[in-house]
Amino acid sequence: MAPDRQIISIAAAGDVGTGHEPPASSFMHVVDMLRTADIRFAQVERLYSERGSYQGQGGGLHTRQKPELAEAFKSIPFSVLSIASNHTGDWGPEAVEDTIETFRRLGIPTIGAGRDIQEARRPVVVTSKGLRVAFLGYASVMLPQYWATENRAGSAPMRADTFYTPYEYQPGAPARTVTVPNQDDLSRLIQDVREAKQSADFVFVSLHWGVHYVPAPADYQPVVAHAAIDAGATAVVGHHPHQQQGVEIYKGGVIFYSLGNFAFHRRGGPPARCMPDGRYSHKDVYSIEPEPGQFFEYRRHYNEGGVAFIDLDRNGIQRVSYLPTLLNDTGRPEVVRLSDPQFEKSRAYLNWTGKFIADGVTDMKAAADRYEIYRRAS
Repeated sequence: MAPDRQIISIAAAGDVGTGHEPPASSFMHVVDMLRTADIRFAQVERLYSERGSYQGQGGGLHTRQKPELAEAFKSIPFSVLSIASNHTGDWGPEAVEDTIETFRRLGIPTIGAGRDIQEARRPVVVTSKGLRVAFLGYASVMLPQYWATENRAGSAPMRADTFYTPYEYQPGAPARTVTVPNQDDLSRLIQDVREAKQSADFVFVSLHWGVHYVPAPADYQPVVAHAAIDAGATAVVGHHPHQQQGVEIYKGGVIFYSLGNFAFHRRGGPPARCMPDGRYSHKDVYSIEPEPGQFFEYRRHYNEGGVAFIDLDRNGIQRVSYLPTLLNDTGRPEVVRLSDPQFEKSRAYLNWTGKFIADGVTDMKAAADRYEIYRRAS
């Protein structure tokens, strides 16, 4: 194969909450699958530090872990990790700084958070087979004191404003939720993508966004994703809802609105509360009716996730596929094989979520053990 036709494969996984012992066992069932890719990415939902003070309004008492548990990510090893999330500030700026340093010692660069806003917005460039891929990370879901500033560690923000408009003229009638991107944050994201594209062949944007347990993206998400691709990004990879959402092909780029949960250590404790005031549980708020007449407990899809595989050459995306995974009873991911009944269940669900996205991919075909999402014409 000629050098200019070298193909690299990028594997992107969703939310990871570690805690397994030994640490490498977190990914014991998927290590071979992940190593088939040249570049490997995941979203980190934990802090690795023994410093900091608990920020109670975030509801993340469990999110600080001993630094040695981060060894789980070295076992693959992952090429780049996003640490921008709604939990980034749960233990204050010191824990953010320590998490960055923990991964630096492991030889894994991080995106989406930093010791200040400049570092949080800075891309990581990974080179494979002569191609340079820049990664940028942002968070849309976080408390005000969690985002980075000129003199405070935190996440790179991509905030959104929320409005409510009634479906009917009557005061007190049910309202539709409307979200609009923060224009200053969106302008900075566009600037970051354009600048990264000047020194890289491809730009990948990671976004911690959306609403817990909801199958549809919020209004602001397609606006942000399209703007990123218009600015030069090749792919947008989303996470945070703790369940899968639809996939969209836009102007030759690909958008995974949510990859779902990838690996989560099982833990006991009280039900998750809606923060910052904690008056309601997640179950109270996020028990939704995704289809008329069909109700389900809000964590029905919590165990389902997957890995996005994006194959690139110098001409751009050549193939996009998706391999479903399922959390086992210990919270470790396992590959869902083509022969497993869950494979078709996962594919049907992901196809169903595509109906929420205009021009989305809603007819994916199975290719080997993966869903074929997009293949560029020869």
